[in-house]
Amino acid sequence: MNQVPQHRALLGVDVIGSAQLPGYLMNAIPGTISKLVEDALARSGVGPDDVLSLESPGDGVLMVLPSGQLGALLDAAVHLDQLAIEHNRWSKPEVRLRVAVHVGPVGDKGFHRARVIHTRLLDAPEFKDLLKHCREEPSEEAATTALIVSTEALETAFSGDHTQVARRSDFASLPVMHKEYRHDAWVRVPGFDPRSLAAFAKAGSNPKPEARTYNVVHGNMHGIQAGNVGGDLNFNGGRRR
Repeated sequence: MNQVPQHRALLGVDVIGSAQLPGYLMNAIPGTISKLVEDALARSGVGPDDVLSLESPGDGVLMVLPSGQLGALLDAAVHLDQLAIEHNRWSKPEVRLRVAVHVGPVGDKGFHRARVIHTRLLDAPEFKDLLKHCREEPSEEAATTALIVSTEALETAFSGDHTQVARRSDFASLPVMHKEYRHDAWVRVPGFDPRSLAAFAKAGSNPKPEARTYNVVHGNMHGIQAGNVGGDLNFNGGRRR
């Protein structure tokens, strides 16, 4: 019988659209993200010795920390937005970030569901669609970062006085259905209130109506303009040739 692993706090940061950057700027991404995340953690009181594991997939970071640092990770996400805005004003490459926070049992080796859930949150299509809606709004600094948090992490972090700058009232619910993961998550996007985020989430969940082509012919009909045609063709009025 194996013991249940210790609960850990997980932080993931991913750069949006990094593949579109020219090579000389893409090479600067790892160092830029490492510095921004390190500074954000430091502002939240988290030092390098607090990090239990660190992975750098190239255009982001994945960190595991003690679960006691969960509130500090949410604070770090707030600081990360401020730091990214300041960086973009003066330095290249400009970066916009997706951030995910989760908490759950994580061991030193082997498969752990908490890591999988964390990845599902960071890559969730609903999260990306919501961020796309935010990016379409006319604001230079809107959606520099976007944070998604699992329900477990949100309820734990705000169950007491565990954060300094992160506020529960900034988050909106977002249903996530990514592969096998189907749960409500919570999102925070600086510059957007929860009501706006909820509206964007609802718009993203409603499929767009199918486009149709209508032809109005006055007099004799000599041709038809149409896209793909399927099913029956009905000719009302005019003369078929």
